[in-house]
Amino acid sequence: MELLAQWLLPHQLVISVMAGISLQTMHGALGQSKLVRVMPNIPTLIAEGMSVFFASENVDSDGIKWVKTLFSSCGTCLEAKNEDAIDAATAISGSGPGYLFYFAEQMTESAKSLGFTEEEAQLLVQKTILGATLLWESQQVSPDTLRKQVSSPGGTTLAALNHFQSENVGESIKEGIQQAYLRAKELTS
Repeated sequence: MELLAQWLLPHQLVISVMAGISLQTMHGALGQSKLVRVMPNIPTLIAEGMSVFFASENVDSDGIKWVKTLFSSCGTCLEAKNEDAIDAATAISGSGPGYLFYFAEQMTESAKSLGFTEEEAQLLVQKTILGATLLWESQQVSPDTLRKQVSSPGGTTLAALNHFQSENVGESIKEGIQQAYLRAKELTS
């Protein structure tokens, strides 16, 4: 960052997408006061991403608007209330695609063990995840509500969900996300 500092003018807005680099660290290295820290996620590659940002107090409303415009072109953009929320967003949306890909891997392997080809298994899982996400987005209700709607008493969905609950999968997911958050905090320190 120090090499970059020599090319910056005092009024320039600096946007960082580097994980673990705080505004304080950026200010120390660059000497700039108009700083924005952003955590985008990998779906920004296809304009379906989630980007969360926090701006230093010297960034004016035009700067904020420009950041929102820039990152909204890659999906959805959310302004955080404080810098710590960037580390929290890293654990949720920054790393989140990795969690979903892990779950998709397990579903794909299960589909293959039940007789589907690799291609069929991937299609089943991709369309299931995409369809469920689009349904959730269109319904504007909690995931809990949709989960209950698809879980018939004595049915197959409930059989799997009961097993997941007996194995504390939900708690394990929450603990894993907490570990991601703590790691993001550690990197920022």
